[in-house]
Amino acid sequence: MLVIHDDGDVLDLLTRLFEAKGFEVVTAVTTFRAQAQLESERAVHVVVAPWDDAHAVGGEVYRWSLQHRFDLRAQFVFLATEVTGDFDELVAGRCLAVPAQRPGEVVRVAVAAVARWSAAQQLPDPVTDHGSRPSLLIAEDDPVLLHVMARLLEDSGYRVIQVDSGHRAIDQLNDSAFDVIVADWQMDAGSGFDVYTWIKNEKPWLADRVVFLSGGERDDAQTSVKGRPMVRKGQDSDHLLRVLREIVRQVRAEASGMSFLPPS
Repeated sequence: MLVIHDDGDVLDLLTRLFEAKGFEVVTAVTTFRAQAQLESERAVHVVVAPWDDAHAVGGEVYRWSLQHRFDLRAQFVFLATEVTGDFDELVAGRCLAVPAQRPGEVVRVAVAAVARWSAAQQLPDPVTDHGSRPSLLIAEDDPVLLHVMARLLEDSGYRVIQVDSGHRAIDQLNDSAFDVIVADWQMDAGSGFDVYTWIKNEKPWLADRVVFLSGGERDDAQTSVKGRPMVRKGQDSDHLLRVLREIVRQVRAEASGMSFLPPS
């Protein structure tokens, strides 16, 4: 467990609380230290952090994790009396905010998050299980990049449908659902944002499956699509594949009836 808090006394209290329940705890007091812990080789299965107007560190780490540790996006437990306005939009029901004054509830939710993670690991690998290759729609208006990425994704285990515009992506989505959707942010005939807006309006259950390709407009774009990963074109294909795999894993977990929220 990684416990984050910018109040040292609260951090010490949380550490003692979770160690008493059998957790192995590592701690961080700043966003930078938390990121360093998450980038290390140490396995982290649940993150507990504050996220309210007085303690923004949890939200900062969560936003960072959406781009760099997407596998942890459902493994956060937030301490908050009143969450910030963008909380629900960013976490999209994957995480819970629990009042810090209810330590028993904090522990229960953290235990449930670890149990959910453990159960997800027991599911067949969603990409290498050749009995059910995940379906992927990719929209990119650069024909060379589209061909290269489609080949990469097919070789990585996906059943790929490729289109060269946002408008054609919407046509495909109008007729079919996909396990994961990859869209270039900037395309002349319908942008990635156009595709995402259509999905949010017409098939909102697919919104959590969208990944954007960026040509460098990441910071501005992410204000329009909070909570969605954006991968720089031509860089870090391993990161892209990890993000896609995690999306498919959670899609399959939902299909199997595995809840993202802990039981009452």
